[in-house]
Amino acid sequence: MENILMIFNTITNYLTGNFDYAAELRGFFMAVQASMAVRNGRNKQNKMAWFHAFMASVFAGFAGGTFAPMLMGRPSLMLSSDINFCVCTLAFILVNYTPFDIGYKIVGSFPGVLVYTLFAQLFRVNGLISFNSIAFEAFKNSPSKYYPIPIVGPIIFPIILANMGGFFAKGIDGHLKNGMPWPIQNGIFCATLYHFYVNDQTGVIGVALRENIANACDLLKNHITTLVPDLEKAFGSSLSEQQFAFIAVSAFMHVTAVLQLPSFFGSSFNPFVSIFSGPIFIFNALTSFLPSNTSKKIENDVQAKSTQDVNTTSKRKKSKGKKQH
Repeated sequence: MENILMIFNTITNYLTGNFDYAAELRGFFMAVQASMAVRNGRNKQNKMAWFHAFMASVFAGFAGGTFAPMLMGRPSLMLSSDINFCVCTLAFILVNYTPFDIGYKIVGSFPGVLVYTLFAQLFRVNGLISFNSIAFEAFKNSPSKYYPIPIVGPIIFPIILANMGGFFAKGIDGHLKNGMPWPIQNGIFCATLYHFYVNDQTGVIGVALRENIANACDLLKNHITTLVPDLEKAFGSSLSEQQFAFIAVSAFMHVTAVLQLPSFFGSSFNPFVSIFSGPIFIFNALTSFLPSNTSKKIENDVQAKSTQDVNTTSKRKKSKGKKQH
């Protein structure tokens, strides 16, 4: 029982960044991921000047922290914190300038990729929630007359943070040319969920959201504790609304990031597409057995077969004519 409770607490502490040197670790591995992205992408041929590659790595990982705070009249995190530039420098050296390229090889292995992916996601989770809170505190006393809390600002601000790197490196056209990028989709979902669950204490959306999630969690908890009674004490530990929302958003972002690794489903994996495509696939599978669809399928098969026979006959006639000549 104690082991299960310890594992549960360890996971929740990690997902909320509640451990020693959390800021340093998540910043360092965010910088490692950015350096690897440049090394494997724009600098794949290793022809970029070192300072060009360094600054490209810095902005790949920290463009949001560099520019987004200025929109709220706050100092850039790259200037207000000594940690970020230090970890960028260390990560850049590790990825690009270790003897025999040993650092790049270790970081590029599956365990290395998994570690820096998880801590980089923890960096993004913390940024999303922090920037949501910053915007809410700035605008909470001046909501619109249509809803008791501000909506747009606290949701858009963390989305801008997450996408500043893409806009900075590719421009608006380059970042959006294939539709809505995953960082925007993720930001809309996670920032909206966290904002209404934590900050909307009186509005109809927040009240309904907390009530429905509480009912779903109680149902899930009853099923799990029935199967594993030792978890009842772990679930009994009280979490504030903010802690619960933090854990939920963090878990979603971590699981999605792992599933998007090349070793699993790849970067094209989208949980929202998977959720909606499942029912569509089931519907198509079921309706394929209906008489109307079946007859149409047979009709199409017959038509395709007839077309194939006509083409075959035509080819034979041409071949026969050539032989006669």
